Amino acid sequence: MIVVEKNLERLVGQFGICDQSLFDGFSLRVSQGNFYFSPIESSVGQKVIYGRSPQVSGLFSEKKEIEQNLILAPGAKVISCSKDMYKMPLGYFGLLQTKGTLARLFVQATCNDGQVEPGFHGYITLEIINMSPWSIEIPVGSDIAQLYLIKCSSEAESGYNGRYAEEAKKGPTLPIFK
Repeated sequence: MIVVEKNLERLVGQFGICDQSLFDGFSLRVSQGNFYFSPIESSVGQKVIYGRSPQVSGLFSEKKEIEQNLILAPGAKVISCSKDMYKMPLGYFGLLQTKGTLARLFVQATCNDGQVEPGFHGYITLEIINMSPWSIEIPVGSDIAQLYLIKCSSEAESGYNGRYAEEAKKGPTLPIFK
């Protein structure tokens, strides 16, 4: 069951999921944060073995701060994060979706990693891709995605403690190979 309207608004206040101002009727607004990583040009074409190699430091730039707008040339891709932190209650699961207007410009805020597990606490990482033929500028703080909360069939016994749990409290997270 997707939680909406008054139930969602009460849930945000009850559990401190996010700032109350992010409540938007049927979902919670997710805004563009201040930092991002981009692929290093010299790594293009490099062989990546999923889960094993190479070190991600050789694939991505150092963390960059967005001064005013995130500028995405056609085909550009970055790893960024939400401007705000979110704290998911144990009995709820979040699904992230790109805002419609941004999607209609052929920009995706997630590459299908749009889930927020019960117990997650941190910034939501966004894999932003400009699939359009245009250069797109996204001002910091712009609403770029929406988070839907779904009631779980049972409450999780423990909160999210995956490999990104601690890194998510610092900002966007790069791939972590075990």
